[in-house]
Amino acid sequence: SCTALADASFLLLQLKDVDGSKHLAELALILLEKLQANKYLPRVYSSIYAGVFCWHNHLKLSEKLLWQGYQEGMLIGNIEFAFVNALASLQNRFLYGAQLTLLEKDIELCRKRMVEYRQT
Repeated sequence: SCTALADASFLLLQLKDVDGSKHLAELALILLEKLQANKYLPRVYSSIYAGVFCWHNHLKLSEKLLWQGYQEGMLIGNIEFAFVNALASLQNRFLYGAQLTLLEKDIELCRKRMVEYRQT
């Protein structure tokens, strides 16, 4: 499944197999798209864009995809992985030097939503 490939890609990264990790991550994304398995998108995106692709791409390239993972997770009710994506997106924005005043507003919005959904 696409989630198994995404999780395995993250595991390979922990074992220092960066190229193998990237290959499995790409396969996971292809499978996710081919199967149109949007209910798995938040989990797949969190493993790939918050972990694997950070080793290959600038953090800014993953930010919008992580935010998409957050939005999709909220829509389908996958609250846990929605917030994993949101936190990773916010962290990336901080690390690459996004405007702090805008980032602060989004952090506050996510903090309020986390409290609403008891994800603190």
